[in-house]
Amino acid sequence: MKIAVTSTGPTLDNNVEARFGRCAYFLIIDTDTMQLEAIENPNIALGGGAGIQSAQLMSEKGVTTVLTGNCGPNAFNVFGQAGIQVIVGVSGNIRNAIEQFKAGRYASADGPNVQSHFGIGSGQQPDQIPPSVSANPGMGNPGMGMGRGGGRGMSRGMGMGRGMGQGGGMGRGMGKGRGMRLPQVSPAAGLPENAEPQNPEQELAALKQQVQMLEQQKQQLDQRMAQLESGRKAAAFVQTDKCAGCGICTDVCPANAISMNKHAVVDLKLCTACAVCVSECPNGAITITQQKIGS
Repeated sequence: MKIAVTSTGPTLDNNVEARFGRCAYFLIIDTDTMQLEAIENPNIALGGGAGIQSAQLMSEKGVTTVLTGNCGPNAFNVFGQAGIQVIVGVSGNIRNAIEQFKAGRYASADGPNVQSHFGIGSGQQPDQIPPSVSANPGMGNPGMGMGRGGGRGMSRGMGMGRGMGQGGGMGRGMGKGRGMRLPQVSPAAGLPENAEPQNPEQELAALKQQVQMLEQQKQQLDQRMAQLESGRKAAAFVQTDKCAGCGICTDVCPANAISMNKHAVVDLKLCTACAVCVSECPNGAITITQQKIGS
């Protein structure tokens, strides 16, 4: 059985992270062999939809059960669509939590145990934040622009300063915040352009952070390529029996992927699974699911 545990770090000796969508790491574990895959959470800095995107990632990894501290309604809905059971209220050492799970001492949750956007206002301790998003004096935290990314890509891209979208948005990043702008390294000088000279320690730290950001983007690109190769992608799904045809979703969709024909109709090729429509629909008629994309 393959399970996932939200973690404060990349090993079984770390603790269970209380927040699902904004945990530092996901540990994917085969409970028969205890083989471990540690995934740095690529959605931790998203302004919205982190739970949905993280739940989708768990589905893509073939996880059958998720152990975490808390799970909101949007992520829980994705888990329900994917047939993944969720166990909430888990805490303490991860190795011990897995043993408790294998002993059958946990019960699946029958619903979310926190409200939407629970993780956004919760603080993290410095050792719970992956290096790619940790605070760096003078550089700001990445991806915390005030606007929604409008690029048509894997998911909603949050602004990373001037024109660089994070969170998988591979098109036109439209975040308004200044955030972090990665230095452009001049090979000849060995220093970032338009920057004051740095000592070797500062330069090394800046370069390491840039490498970590590139690795995170590569992971997102790999996920996107896997989706394209399978012919499936995460996209909005409209439950027509609940849709009132109010048109709110068409107004808020940043990719212009939704139109109205008595009820909302989603263009799967344009939909980025940003989940804005999910949070704005007054009737709860829209969910994010894996769908087959026609030719």
